[in-house]
Amino acid sequence: MRAWLFIFVLGACSGPSNHKAMLVNGMDGSPLADVRVVAKASPAPSDLTCQVREATSGKDGSLVLEELCRDQPYVLQIPDPTLQLSGTNVVTGQDEMEPVKHQAWRSPDGHGLYRLSGDSLAVLPTFSDVAIDTAIDGTPVRYPEMKPTGKVITVGEGEHLIISGKKAIQRIKIHPLVANDGRVRLQGDTIRNHVFIGVEFDAASKPTKRETSLDSAKVTEVLIRGEGMQFIAHDAVPAGRYALLGDNDTRVTLLDFGGSQEATK
Repeated sequence: MRAWLFIFVLGACSGPSNHKAMLVNGMDGSPLADVRVVAKASPAPSDLTCQVREATSGKDGSLVLEELCRDQPYVLQIPDPTLQLSGTNVVTGQDEMEPVKHQAWRSPDGHGLYRLSGDSLAVLPTFSDVAIDTAIDGTPVRYPEMKPTGKVITVGEGEHLIISGKKAIQRIKIHPLVANDGRVRLQGDTIRNHVFIGVEFDAASKPTKRETSLDSAKVTEVLIRGEGMQFIAHDAVPAGRYALLGDNDTRVTLLDFGGSQEATK
């Protein structure tokens, strides 16, 4: 009798387990409802019945991944390509006392620049080629070959610029786009009524560099799928028009932060 009892208890302990979780919005902590989450066994198990489990979150963000093979690691993923889990999100088949909180971010699965407005993601196109010249005092000067004469893409109240990918975060800088209503003499050309990237000129064409710094309290950086993802709020910089590019980039993206700016005349 005791031997059979021992075998029964051992079998119960080695049976399948459930992963209880809460799925929340990484931006504000609110619950995410009706989101499908898939758990894929990794490394691949010898038991093919252990490979994949899935569940959909309830109205309060709760979900249960049932019958995970005990002690088998699983990687959690969200099939929706615009919703990404932060962190490593590897769980092991074992019963938890309390639900585990998982953060999901409305973010792209590619690299580059995006605008996040509510649950809507849009890739940001470049605006123009970049022209390079030298000021009369030897200062390097860059400016868009095309002058923006109308509205450009706006990151307004409640919206975010997303810089996706470690290399993009390291490369891309945000510069004020400075309008000049007069004539600017450069070593290679004379430019009239144009805009310049991070530099302004006086009446004698003497340049002064202009820079902007991000309010770190309004910038959120998370690790998603092993890559950095930077969320920059609409008011992380003073309201105005900006040029986004790397030091060696040949194309520039223009954005208005904080609301649409007046067209450059």
